[in-house]
Amino acid sequence: MRDLIRRTAVAAGATALVLGASAGAAAASAAAPTSHLYWANAGAGTIVEANLNGTSAHVIASGQNTPHGVAVDASHLYWANAGAGTIVEANLNGTSAHVIASSQAQPLGVAVDASHLYWANLNAGTIVEAGLDGTGAHVIASGLFPAGVAVDASHLYWGNQGTVTIPGTIVEANLDGTGAKTIASGKGSPHGVAVDASHLYWANAITSTKGTILEANLDGTGAKVIASRQNGPTGVAVGP
Repeated sequence: MRDLIRRTAVAAGATALVLGASAGAAAASAAAPTSHLYWANAGAGTIVEANLNGTSAHVIASGQNTPHGVAVDASHLYWANAGAGTIVEANLNGTSAHVIASSQAQPLGVAVDASHLYWANLNAGTIVEAGLDGTGAHVIASGLFPAGVAVDASHLYWGNQGTVTIPGTIVEANLDGTGAKTIASGKGSPHGVAVDASHLYWANAITSTKGTILEANLDGTGAKVIASRQNGPTGVAVGP
């Protein structure tokens, strides 16, 4: 089965770009600036650029070690190499890729705002904040196997995978990591979180009906499945 990038209407004025992973290549997450879509193919070790409708997809960076999570701002791409424990920065065309943070504990997911990068370290159970150049990296919150992180103007959000006996959760915190609180619980191994002006979205990789995509209010209430029977979804993003 092929990996799929699926574009699904989720709310008035919003579109979710959902990356599904097949057994052969555990793809990670997608990020959409104004003109292009980017995603990470963990199995192939590549970063791919395409038009927003998915056409003209081509590899812009290769030789990565299990990339799992992509973020983009006006001038740079950022991704997490889960296998190498690194955060990488590159130009928007994939050139000049270089490590800006190392010795991370299986980072799964990266987010960016105007002044900071954030990523989730699965094995350490931590959320890390750093400058846009990767300097000053420090732990701002801890969780239970966090996988995926999102940021808006006032809050951070991340998904905790949970364990066999402890259900996954969605957590909200202040931008400095304080005030962390669970806003949605009983989730099936959330991988990947996205946010827009009015809603949260996340991918549940494991549920009784396989994978699902959920939408909720920003406070976690009103959670509902908006796409079901996905094949192990591991990322979600909101774009134009």
